[in-house]
Amino acid sequence: MIGAAKPAPDRRRWGTTALVAAASLAMVLALAPRPADAHATILSSMPQAGERLRTAPGVVVLTFSQQLDIRLSRASVLTPGGRRFDQGSVSDEQIRVPVTTNAPGIYQVSWTSVSALDGHTLSGGFRFGVGVSPGGSGEQESQPGPGDLALAAARAVEYGGLLLSVGLLLLLQLASLHPRLAWIRTGLPAALAVTAAAGLVVVAGEALLATGTPSLERAADYLQAGPAGWTRLGRVAAEAAALLVSLRWRRLAALPLAGALVGLAAAGHAAAARPADVGVAVTVLHLVSAGLWAGGILALALQRPPDGWLGREGRRLLTRFSPVALAAFPVTALTGVLQGTEELGGLGDLVSSTYGQVLSLKSLAVLLMLPLSLLAWRRLRPAPRLEAALAVVVVAASALLAAFPLPPARLQEARAAQAGPSAALALPGDGDLTMAGSAGDVLVGLTLRPGQPGPNTAWLYVLPIGGEPAASTLPVTLRTAAGLADVQRCGPTCRQSDLDLRGGETLTVGVPGGTAAFRVPPLPAPDAGALLDRMERRMHELHTFRLDETLRPARVPLSVTYAFEAPDRLRFQVSGGGETVIVGSTQYTRDSPTSAWSSQTMPPVEVPSFIWDDSPPVAARSLADGTVSFFENQEGVPVWFEVSMDAQGLVQRAAMRAQAHFMTHRYHDFDAPISIDAP
Repeated sequence: MIGAAKPAPDRRRWGTTALVAAASLAMVLALAPRPADAHATILSSMPQAGERLRTAPGVVVLTFSQQLDIRLSRASVLTPGGRRFDQGSVSDEQIRVPVTTNAPGIYQVSWTSVSALDGHTLSGGFRFGVGVSPGGSGEQESQPGPGDLALAAARAVEYGGLLLSVGLLLLLQLASLHPRLAWIRTGLPAALAVTAAAGLVVVAGEALLATGTPSLERAADYLQAGPAGWTRLGRVAAEAAALLVSLRWRRLAALPLAGALVGLAAAGHAAAARPADVGVAVTVLHLVSAGLWAGGILALALQRPPDGWLGREGRRLLTRFSPVALAAFPVTALTGVLQGTEELGGLGDLVSSTYGQVLSLKSLAVLLMLPLSLLAWRRLRPAPRLEAALAVVVVAASALLAAFPLPPARLQEARAAQAGPSAALALPGDGDLTMAGSAGDVLVGLTLRPGQPGPNTAWLYVLPIGGEPAASTLPVTLRTAAGLADVQRCGPTCRQSDLDLRGGETLTVGVPGGTAAFRVPPLPAPDAGALLDRMERRMHELHTFRLDETLRPARVPLSVTYAFEAPDRLRFQVSGGGETVIVGSTQYTRDSPTSAWSSQTMPPVEVPSFIWDDSPPVAARSLADGTVSFFENQEGVPVWFEVSMDAQGLVQRAAMRAQAHFMTHRYHDFDAPISIDAP
């Protein structure tokens, strides 16, 4: 934003500048796309990462979040004996690796995905065990490797060349205004030559990383693999065309240069945004505005005004450049902020992650450019070379950021995307012993497998209010009578620990903000299927009953008292005064005992019905006399129950534990003389 001495006011020029900036900002806000998917990240695997199997699987199946380039995506399995199996087939979203061995030990799975949407490459791996526990969990690359860093250097040259070329074309246009500035030096062909050469190196390097081999045939596969490859070839072709055109018609080079900017945007993360065309359009806007602002500053640094920057010729050029820079800078800054914030999981990532530290350096360089621009605009001390040096830092940081396989937010999304299959390790199945509790506002599900005396794996399902992303970094401890147990992470919401149990032990799970204690019943805990069947029959025979409900984890627990009368009547009152009566298809409500009743029509309720009625119970086990624990998957939501019943099968107490929903019911007045009528 270098400027010069203030000329006589030109309200129309400055008004036009403000209008262009305002329109551009409005366009950015209106068109801002939703974040892109985190490349082709792994969603699930069979077997699971860290799983212990009795026998080896006949095939390892990997499922990914994006459509795969089926010619380049690959995986392999290394057996305990050193034998390697490569993929047998690759479909749009899956890689399958046949494994024809049953050797006990630890198996290592390695994979590389090449996205068919944006051409980006991602690698990772995990282990599973046959007859042994492998420990650990799967990981995806989040830091740039040596190849990524080498590409970042070439990418920085290409980025800088593109921006400089835009800036040089801008100066050509400004120099042609009356009076003409014949002393302007462009060097446009040289800048475009360097840009095209760097672009060729970048595309070749990306092909090498994607294919894993210097084979020309494989590189051709990558570059011909749909839009992701075509846009890369098109970008290099457009850069070369701009060079050739500039040798004779310098200004006409703007047309192929614009094509190169579109190709650069279409080959980046914007191609995976939703919708993709809007993501590409916003990125092109960012590149053009950055070229006019930062590229213009780079171009100014190459100039030598006859009488210096404070002389008449220097001031004349700066005066012409200022309106363009003032319009382009806010657009560049806003689109940059939008893109940067989408890649961060929170402000803490700015200091806790390498990606955030590089982004902080880039932001600092931009901020340092502002006072230099202000000094030049106020005629105090124009310093285009120093500003250009800071612009080079910004460009280099941008290229380095592009080298990260998964920025913090994308890495967090990738881990959260695995929550379903990873969490399944910690969710109970038939034959397990399972219980649940709460530690502060965190749901804690404990599953003991196999639930027999002796060695057991304790699977912990931990889910705070913040969901899987918050669970991913949640520290979890497990304490037994012998002290702290070794706890391994097996997914965002999954933790595991190997224990030796006989029954009667107390296991305490700790997280920041609270603990949950579990009393292990005598092992093996008896199957409680018959008890639950008896309880279901007896409770559904009731004509009337009451229950008192307590709901947490609110700071002040919510209390509600209910009365039920079959087949379709109930009355409940919330702590604080609100009251509701439902008779058939009419609901009556009032906010306090002194308020007037209001009514509305609604579907009739079914009485009796209970909180455990929605899904079939899993892992029903007796914990003690009349107390049963079990698990339900209610439309994808993990829910644990613990019910205590009397000798007749009537439930005295029922506890339900789900994410941010810790509810306790106390039942009484079974078949008492309860009459519920319309108020």
